[in-house]
Amino acid sequence: MTEPALDLPDFLRTLAAQLDPARMAKVMKMLRAEKFQLYAAVTDEHVTGVVKSQTDAGLVYACRLGDGGAYFCCTQNLVHCGGLRGAPCKHVLVLTIGLAQSGRLAPERAHAWIAATRGVRPVLDREAATATFVRFKGAEAGEVDWRPTETIPEDFYAL
Repeated sequence: MTEPALDLPDFLRTLAAQLDPARMAKVMKMLRAEKFQLYAAVTDEHVTGVVKSQTDAGLVYACRLGDGGAYFCCTQNLVHCGGLRGAPCKHVLVLTIGLAQSGRLAPERAHAWIAATRGVRPVLDREAATATFVRFKGAEAGEVDWRPTETIPEDFYAL
């Protein structure tokens, strides 16, 4: 069954209704505070990407959200993100919302994937996370053509 079309404001309202309000507030605060360069790969089955930490310039997180509700977020040392706690963390949500805002990920698809996480615990796919970090490091070094999607705080002020 196809999800009904959502625009970004509707997508954010549905997320706010289904997620912990404090978590959603953190996500919106992050998006409104600074630009993010989101290195991401979007397929029909999942979105995988890298989100930089706001508090530690040297820390990045590999994130994945999939169509069956599978998700993870981890540091370069393959340590689970402390914000997961049984639901997608702010890094997964920033990645997903940023890509939906840019048009790289349909909001209705993102909504369906996030809705599918309800009751699902995160499972770290070490191979996928490692591959994501390797590709990211290659992009930073100019060895891999992987261009980021940039979020701009002003795009989220009115939302």
